[in-house]
Amino acid sequence: MSGKEKEYHYKPRILFISHSGELYGAERSLLTLVRGLQRLDRYEILVIVPDEGPLSLALDEEDIPFRIIPFMRWIGFRYHAVARYYRRIRNRFLIGRLVREAERWMPDVIYTNTIATPVGAMLTEKLSRRPVHIWHARELPGDRSTGFGLFDYGTEASLRLMARTSDCFICNSRFLHDQLAPRLQRAAGSSSELRTEIVYNGLDRVNGDAKPSDLLRKPGDGAGTPIRMIMAGGVSRVKHYGEAVAGVKILDAAGIPVQLDIYGSGDDDEMRKLAKEIEDAGLEKRVQLMGYRGDLGPEYARADMLLITSRMETFGRVAVEAMLAGCPVVSSDAGALPEIVLDGETGLVYRSGEPEHLARQIRKLIDDTSLRNAILNRAREYAETHFSAERLVTEIDQILRDLIAGNKVLESDDAS
Repeated sequence: MSGKEKEYHYKPRILFISHSGELYGAERSLLTLVRGLQRLDRYEILVIVPDEGPLSLALDEEDIPFRIIPFMRWIGFRYHAVARYYRRIRNRFLIGRLVREAERWMPDVIYTNTIATPVGAMLTEKLSRRPVHIWHARELPGDRSTGFGLFDYGTEASLRLMARTSDCFICNSRFLHDQLAPRLQRAAGSSSELRTEIVYNGLDRVNGDAKPSDLLRKPGDGAGTPIRMIMAGGVSRVKHYGEAVAGVKILDAAGIPVQLDIYGSGDDDEMRKLAKEIEDAGLEKRVQLMGYRGDLGPEYARADMLLITSRMETFGRVAVEAMLAGCPVVSSDAGALPEIVLDGETGLVYRSGEPEHLARQIRKLIDDTSLRNAILNRAREYAETHFSAERLVTEIDQILRDLIAGNKVLESDDAS
């Protein structure tokens, strides 16, 4: 190659689809991923979000290109026919705009960040050149008991669409993979081998050292300050916050001074139900509803422990956040939580549905200083090793490169 010539490397284009413009766990994971991929300087990235909000503001601050197109989810908690019909018609109306936007940009990969919206799949089937399509599953819809909602198109029809339009399904935990992958494979049929991967969410490292373990105050130390426990996340029936309220009542009756602050929001009915449970237990001074807060870092630093009572967690982001911040975790034994909170090693686990056992685990963490110190050290190391942003980006980058190479999209040309 002469001095006037240079080697030109084609950068594959990845179009990310976010189901929401908020900045909860799935959107934070998306932001972490696109930030890391952008640093690699190996791809061109565009993110489509359905509305303006915290996610679009964060993308703008990070100089990550995005477009706002007001598409809708295909799962919801409003199950009546009118709501389902409205969402389906709205997405069909907007698909033309999405196709035009995508055709102008011509992505090599469409990356649907959750399975809560079908528009990435719809685009995949309508573009003039079919891109690789990745679904990143972070939820388990299709059953009222999961708390994630029902599919507007029906569960089986939706699973068939997902299987038909998938080049790879990524699940954010072993629990979710084992629940979802067999159903998708059945929907795909015996003649198709569906590629599935497990990639845990990655979180950015916490700056500074973990909170010293001796900041946990023990009852009777003369400080006169109760043990401060926090909870975080959306308030819904599958989160079972009432179990924590019952645990606080047991501790209070035993003379253990505790304070529980709950950070999160939910629909009005769930919030009223939780407030009534607190009132009925006579714990208005012990349990406070603090509302939604985007950055919980300062709260983890001030808290003595994090409680998680969910029965349907497909990952458990707040557990990892707390572990990285040096805040001990007591969690239920449900869903993917045992993949993060290893009982007696990276936290303590209680039996779901047993507030008495929850109260005993809280007391154990309060009373056993050596156990608490060991958990703090192991938890931070485990979180940094298994749930780092660097690991997430490395694993997704490898999957992208494999799929792109298999689709014969990745090219390298000489240009004069």
